[in-house]
Amino acid sequence: MAFTPDEIRANRDYFAEKLRAERSRASVLHAVEDKKFDFVLLDTRGREPFASGHIPGALCAPPDELDQVAGVLSRDREIVTYCWGHD
Repeated sequence: MAFTPDEIRANRDYFAEKLRAERSRASVLHAVEDKKFDFVLLDTRGREPFASGHIPGALCAPPDELDQVAGVLSRDREIVTYCWGHD
């Protein structure tokens, strides 16, 4: 299946915007390791896993509490989320 020029432009624009909206895992890890992160770090796992261990400086924001948490977050800082990961 061949893409039309309009589809190619739409895909390019989509992925360009996606890249502008995301931080790489490596850049987040470096900022956390250096203790110099200029963003709000939200751990979106449940409260129990968060209590068992989390990235220092992260806030607990389980999915069922995001509405409440969103109301108190700074609007002047970027928000970065993380959850379970497998390396």
